[in-house]
Amino acid sequence: MSKITYELKNSKGKMIDALLHMNLYKMPDGRQLYEATEKELESVLNMYASSSEDFCSH
Repeated sequence: MSKITYELKNSKGKMIDALLHMNLYKMPDGRQLYEATEKELESVLNMYASSSEDFCSH
């Protein structure tokens, strides 16, 4: 496995772990997290992270 492939899988795995810790188990469109691209996971993570910051700041 190349270093780039390993880093991509590791990065994707970390994002999936973060989403699971936020009690998110599927993508908004119903797909499993592992079916999403890294960019899609990042988008969902940013969306939920910013909404939880808004919630905590009130």
